[in-house]
Amino acid sequence: MITTTGKAWRLLAVVFAFAVLAAACGSDDAADDATDEAQTQTTAAESTMAPDDDDHGDDHDDDDGDDHEDGDDHDHGDEDGEHDHDDDGMDGGSNASDGMAGDGEAEVELISDECPIPNPSEVVEIDAMGWEFPIISQYEKELEDCEEGNYRFNLQFLDSVEARSAMTADAATGSPTFELYQGSNAFIGELANQGFLLPLNGLVEKYRDQFDLDEIDDAFWRMASIGDQIYALPMVSNTMHVFYNKPAMDELGLAVPTTFEEAFETCRAIIDADYDIGFLYMLSAGWAWQIEFDSVLGSMGVSPIDPMTGAPNFNGPEGVMAAQTLKRMVDECAPDAAGSYSTDDVQAAFQTGEAILGHTWASRAAGMDDPEASTVVGDIEFAPALGTGGDIVAAPAYIDGWGIPVGTPADKVEAIFLAMLAATDLESMQAAAEFGLVTRNGVSHPNGPRDAAAAQASLVNGRGADLTHPAAGIARAKLGEALITILDGTPIEEALQAAEDAYLAEAGDQGLLN
Repeated sequence: MITTTGKAWRLLAVVFAFAVLAAACGSDDAADDATDEAQTQTTAAESTMAPDDDDHGDDHDDDDGDDHEDGDDHDHGDEDGEHDHDDDGMDGGSNASDGMAGDGEAEVELISDECPIPNPSEVVEIDAMGWEFPIISQYEKELEDCEEGNYRFNLQFLDSVEARSAMTADAATGSPTFELYQGSNAFIGELANQGFLLPLNGLVEKYRDQFDLDEIDDAFWRMASIGDQIYALPMVSNTMHVFYNKPAMDELGLAVPTTFEEAFETCRAIIDADYDIGFLYMLSAGWAWQIEFDSVLGSMGVSPIDPMTGAPNFNGPEGVMAAQTLKRMVDECAPDAAGSYSTDDVQAAFQTGEAILGHTWASRAAGMDDPEASTVVGDIEFAPALGTGGDIVAAPAYIDGWGIPVGTPADKVEAIFLAMLAATDLESMQAAAEFGLVTRNGVSHPNGPRDAAAAQASLVNGRGADLTHPAAGIARAKLGEALITILDGTPIEEALQAAEDAYLAEAGDQGLLN
């Protein structure tokens, strides 16, 4: 297995950015063409499989439709250059499921107990991209088990902001360099809405019983879906909550805040004690502003749009208050960090003692006790996300998963999906649970991260998953684009009005408002 992280791949992100610019000059129908190609590819891949029963989408028949950011915000054309993919399939291009013996079928050798899938007759090389955190590193090891057979993996990790940009640009070429994308449900939805990901329903249904996929809660499948189409295999359950350095806080005589107003008071006391960061939020990207804005707004009992009609709710008094809260987090509590740090930077700030109080993803908790990266092993404790005074805390419900981009050779798709299944089976998730929350029901680890109580409280009492109204993805995209301009001095009211105007125009043009 080849794994590359960090700066070496920043050049790749720049190259992909130019690819997006070139692609944007192409046909205005590129997104529709990509969607058509996805359907064609999926049909081609499934044509090698035995007939399936009812589609898994029946379990997710949601008339509300779109669960994610709308892809119509970006036009992508075809890239002139072509990428040569490894065309080697399973057993010389035969049905991948032939390796799983059923009634009357000959048994085919599996790779190993750790990778219980058929060994391809020829090498299958899979290039994957995503962003790394402790539980993802464990899933990387689970993939590596399949290299005992004829699988080979090249994993490229960037920080979360750069990885999203690089994968979007890669997919936009129409001939992706990478065949496996890892990301959150919001990012998976963003790609799927642009026609960049293959639906996985047929493969999910085909292997549902063999890999006990019903152990993955239906709520997680819905987060990996748009309407009745599944675009990712859910493997990580995630939320956000408070992290704090207990010895440092005790030394300053400070209690852990439970509300934003308490947090502002505490952050001033920390800064007065000569820390540069008083309370750390990650607000360096538009999507981060949108997630945090929706969470603060949700803690006030308000959804960004009406879940039935799609009418915008985010530009009212509560929306102004939510945006003001986030702006204060930047201006008062972390003026040199909140607007520039990536999620990786936030994690490192806690690991090095630069930050002693803040809010980030639960999936980063295991890294606090990594002796190779942290100088404060055992010192970081966890608390539920902040609230605004009511019963709801400002925390989302998210997943991370793997998806397969359009343009992946059809005879390779099922081999990739089988590797995904092998790395997320029950045994694999039991190992992954040492580093975070997983998606199979009832799976835990005795040495799991110490944030379990904080994560559970934030999930149970948080604002929940993103809305599934067909226009919700447009609202998320427009909010992210507008809110981040607050960092450049745009007045809050002006930013929210710009988001509302753009949202109403696009959602109205698409006939999504009732």
